Amino acid sequence: LIDAATQYARDQGATLVEGYPIDPRKGAYPPAFAWPGIKGAFDKAGFVEVARRSQTRPVMRYPPD
Repeated sequence: LIDAATQYARDQGATLVEGYPIDPRKGAYPPAFAWPGIKGAFDKAGFVEVARRSQTRPVMRYPPD
């Protein structure tokens, strides 16, 4: 889904795409709270962390700066 959303954004003229996933740091994370995605999936899709607003909420960006 991340790859498809990124490609759709690029097809529409986006010059960068951001995501705001969860970065669970303490074992399992309740699935109900993981709806914005998990950081590891964004890492695998080529996104890079550009900021962190809290311990578990990175700002991920594609393409990398």
